[in-house]
Amino acid sequence: CLYRKYEYQADEFAAKTTHPPQAFVSALNRLAVNNLSNLEPHPFKVFIHYTHPPLKERIKRIKVM
Repeated sequence: CLYRKYEYQADEFAAKTTHPPQAFVSALNRLAVNNLSNLEPHPFKVFIHYTHPPLKERIKRIKVM
């Protein structure tokens, strides 16, 4: 999905400009807790309803960079 590609690009930029990148991951986690986000949604639900990648996927990709 095109939106997911843009989201990953935005995350990559944010991680590179935030020093250390772990601060960005920490901020994402705090936002998820404050918004009561589902950190591990079912893959079928993600496929059907999500336009952006789940937070856990985003964090995993940031840690790989």
